Amino acid sequence: MTRQSGASKFEFAVVVAVLGLLAAVLLVRLNAMQAEAERTEVNLTVRNIRVGIQLAIGERIMHGEEARIIEVAAASPIDFLGRRPRGFVEGRNAEMSGQWAYDPIRRELSYLPRLPEAFDDAKELRWRYVSRLDPSGKTVGISLVKLN
Repeated sequence: MTRQSGASKFEFAVVVAVLGLLAAVLLVRLNAMQAEAERTEVNLTVRNIRVGIQLAIGERIMHGEEARIIEVAAASPIDFLGRRPRGFVEGRNAEMSGQWAYDPIRRELSYLPRLPEAFDDAKELRWRYVSRLDPSGKTVGISLVKLN
């Protein structure tokens, strides 16, 4: 009886099948991680804009310049980030996935997801930049309100 050196065709097929299965599981997991990363990036960007708005308003209140809160309302919400998000465009709608945009006429911030399935298959995420007024009509606050 001769002894075979190396692996048989069957053993090779089993190894290829196992590696294929592991690769498929890895790709599914990688896609889930990318979706979670995009959700986190969007949530952090919006949260940082909101914090920046609060800081700008708080600074004016601390200096006794409440009348200047209207300047915060007139600015782009993106101005309150340390730096503009990747792929940001101002004055028009986002056109490519992964792009942020601010429309000053509608006062809307939008984002086109790279992975829509990360956001329940939403094709676009939108927020409106809204001034809060007191009974006399004076701007006392600003908020970023999610539209969809």
